[in-house]
Amino acid sequence: MKSLCFERVFAKRTVICFLTVTVFFFTCILRVAVAATSDYSLVQLKQCGYRLKAADLRGTIYDRNMVPLTNAETKIIAAVSPTPRAVTAISGVLSGEALDSVLERLKAGKPVLCEVPEKIYCDGIYCTEVYIHNSSETPAVHLVGYTDSDSHGVTGLEKAYDELLYSDSEAAFVFSKSGNGDILEGAGAEIENDTSVTAGGVVSTIDINIQQIAENAALSIKKGAVVIADSENSKIRAMVSMPYYDCTNVAEYLSSEDSPLLNRALAAYNVGSVFKPCIAAAGIESGKGNFSYTCTGGCEIVDRTFKCHKRDGHGLMSLESGLANSCNTYFYNFAFLIGGEKLYNTASALGFGRATDICDGLSASAGSMPKRESLSNIAYLANFSIGQGELLTSPVSMLNLYCAVASDGAYNEPSAVEGTVKDGTYTPYKNGGRTRVMKKETAEQIRKYLLSVIEEGTGTSAKPMTVSAAGKTATAQTGKFQNGTEICEGWFCGFFPAESPKYTVVVFSENISEQSETCGEVFAKIADGITELEKTGE
Repeated sequence: MKSLCFERVFAKRTVICFLTVTVFFFTCILRVAVAATSDYSLVQLKQCGYRLKAADLRGTIYDRNMVPLTNAETKIIAAVSPTPRAVTAISGVLSGEALDSVLERLKAGKPVLCEVPEKIYCDGIYCTEVYIHNSSETPAVHLVGYTDSDSHGVTGLEKAYDELLYSDSEAAFVFSKSGNGDILEGAGAEIENDTSVTAGGVVSTIDINIQQIAENAALSIKKGAVVIADSENSKIRAMVSMPYYDCTNVAEYLSSEDSPLLNRALAAYNVGSVFKPCIAAAGIESGKGNFSYTCTGGCEIVDRTFKCHKRDGHGLMSLESGLANSCNTYFYNFAFLIGGEKLYNTASALGFGRATDICDGLSASAGSMPKRESLSNIAYLANFSIGQGELLTSPVSMLNLYCAVASDGAYNEPSAVEGTVKDGTYTPYKNGGRTRVMKKETAEQIRKYLLSVIEEGTGTSAKPMTVSAAGKTATAQTGKFQNGTEICEGWFCGFFPAESPKYTVVVFSENISEQSETCGEVFAKIADGITELEKTGE
């Protein structure tokens, strides 16, 4: 009997335990199902919602002081519902064609987007503030570059760092829809992605204040470039290419004969006499800096006459006076004395004939340089000594020579990026490092000679009013003709203050006959502008 009672109790307890476990199990399943259904519903709601993109989100390019060059301004975007109250409210804010466009689009019975001057607080109108990534007045536009309709970089830093800057996120308004596809009235709009949600950023070496000075000074150049660098480390503080273009309307410039989309600061051109300090450095380093020569206006080389620009000659020339007067016959004979091998090695060490990387994925053209063996030919060597013949280089690459002279003979490859920012972590950009290409004494001597160019030589137009400066002019022959006249490219390369150079500047013009000022005059404006800027800053 006891055994039977025990069995009954045990069976009862087993049933209760089983039922408890079963209820608990199904409760868990139900909870998972509800959660899943809820999540699915949210996803489904987003998928079936009416979505209006307010703006693409893209990372920011900054100047060296974290002043934004892109995403520098904001605008207010409104999503307007097709309701009487919303129509009345928007009609009180917009007028003319802007209002007509909104009202016409609202006839479709769906919300529309428009830009408004201020936020509107009204049922049926929803506003958010978004960054304007590109502007018609973007500084250093050729360096910064532009993006396509899919918000991918096409040129410049935008292209070089597209993987970092690009984001597949967007600021958008999402309106709920009913099962038949109608906008649910009264449900409002969900604003997705705050405009602070962007991809990574790029910190450039550009100084926006110096950039503005350079852009203003370059207005007299129809086609050309200006590059300004920190003499000590070759970091680019300003880059201008002329003509400018509006990066918000690129299509307008695609077929322009002036090629405004070309970054002329990175393109290669004929060099001319601004190359002569390279010859001077090779000669001084070879122990031949005391060479003198009497210029009579020309000299016989092989079976032809090579002439100086001063047809009646300069008379007795030293290296200093040869540079100051840009005497070609002096440099022909100086190069013959030095030899092609030494000249080739010096030019190569200064970066001529190879691409200049200014950041990851963006380089100045390699240009061209005569082959080492060709400089054993005296005619080739003569042309090389004055920066003509096969020698081509870019304004950015020309910085290599003048920054080396300005920084006591040290070579730093020009750079346009300080570093990058991603997920709150800053990573500095590392270039090729610092190498010595000439002795300190050699650089000091050349700086002294280049001061003579501005004080009493061919570069007096480049003399600033507020600061001492040194540099070299050039008028490079191109072999191209326009209306029977040869097109000549103009240069001025120099640095200031002359005694302790802080900034190195390269000014280039594709056709000097088309510019209202000389390259030297543009240099003087820049030197005075930056000097005044720094005084004001103090």
